[in-house]
Amino acid sequence: IARVAHEAGTIVLVDGAQAAGHLELDLPALGVDAYAVSGHKGLLGPQGIGALYIQPELEVEEILAGGTGGRSESPDMPCERPDRYEAGTPNTPGIVALGAAVGFLAEQGTEQRALETQLTRRLHDGILAIGGYRVLGPPPDVARVPIVSVVPEAMTPTELAALLDREYDIACRSGLHCAPWAHATLGTLETGACRFGIGYGLTANDIDALLEALKELGS
Repeated sequence: IARVAHEAGTIVLVDGAQAAGHLELDLPALGVDAYAVSGHKGLLGPQGIGALYIQPELEVEEILAGGTGGRSESPDMPCERPDRYEAGTPNTPGIVALGAAVGFLAEQGTEQRALETQLTRRLHDGILAIGGYRVLGPPPDVARVPIVSVVPEAMTPTELAALLDREYDIACRSGLHCAPWAHATLGTLETGACRFGIGYGLTANDIDALLEALKELGS
């Protein structure tokens, strides 16, 4: 995709919010011009903090400019990176917290990813064995983030999410997940889906409890 886009004379900005922290990323190998990530998903940081990678050869013009970056006498943004793109008061607590989370992943990320992959397969295969649910996305042996989305046959995804919350104390997200084009591609634009995210702290017992709840609700 990046190659075709570059041949057409355009740049490639990737929304990597779901991948960062779950998949190993080699940005130069991807050939992207910019890559944006959220701090509060796979990177295990707090809300309100993220990161934007801009490849060295790409100059991004700011929309608004003003004295900043230690040069209040100038109406222009400084030329040096990252000051050029970090106007205003920084979110210092968020930066510190995200730094700590990334440090944790640097030490234990490989083990955490292996566990997430194992639990994702356990959930994916378990739902298929139960029946009564359409499982979206690729099979577990394809490189993927630890998310399993389903469309129940007996009720709407919103009803399923509400019952899991109220009756089983299980949290998930129903709807279109801010991705209507993806749901249009999957044929679920009218119904949406129920998305289960597997992250830090979850165990096989948690997955089995979810499977038991889905079995009861789908019967």
